[in-house]
Amino acid sequence: MTLTEDLISLFRVDSQLRGLRSRVDSARELLEIRGRKLTEVRERQEEAASRQRQSQAHLANLEGESTDFETRIEKLRTELNTATTDKQYQAILAEMKSLQSLRDEVEVSQLAEMERQEAVAAEVNDLDEQVAERVRLLEVAQEECDKGEQAIGERLGELEIERVTAAGRLPDKMLALFDEVADQTEGETLAAVTEVSKRHREYSCGACHVQIPYYLVVNLHADDNKTVQQCPSCVRILYLETAEAEA
Repeated sequence: MTLTEDLISLFRVDSQLRGLRSRVDSARELLEIRGRKLTEVRERQEEAASRQRQSQAHLANLEGESTDFETRIEKLRTELNTATTDKQYQAILAEMKSLQSLRDEVEVSQLAEMERQEAVAAEVNDLDEQVAERVRLLEVAQEECDKGEQAIGERLGELEIERVTAAGRLPDKMLALFDEVADQTEGETLAAVTEVSKRHREYSCGACHVQIPYYLVVNLHADDNKTVQQCPSCVRILYLETAEAEA
């Protein structure tokens, strides 16, 4: 096989391998994204649940204070009915009014806290539903990822062996160049030369469609099988398709 044929052989195997790896990577990426989303929603859920517990505790304290005030007021009301002097009567009455004022403030706080508790309860319920949905989506992604890896796992192993074999047919420097270009072009390492006008000696890169110097085409026709030609624009390794190579 010629150098060009070896490069094309490696390119085809490498493209298939990258395609399968991309499918696996995409499935894993989706799984990771959904995992992060679930974590974020759970953190919000826990924070809202914490605020709900704090609100419940605060409301319970306010209810206790209100009950204490009411108990004390009722006791003073009884004492008021049994007061024997005007001074004693006025003192009890003043304390009752003070306690009633404090009780009213507590009741206002209770109403406000009940509204906050209702709002945070709705938020917690909404986040509970979001968590349930995120768990479902994560399970679907996990199932798809597992099925995908299982389905292509065997073929992936075969292609990895084929790539090692194909790569072994290339000189070390040529393989290093191939890998470098593959990384730069996301696996689109080779590009066929496109004839624009044979009469005017106009040719272009089949990948980026930029016109290439004619001497590159001449070099590709030279049958020395030792060097490669690269597109000056996109750096892809150029090759002649069969009909063009035989022209």
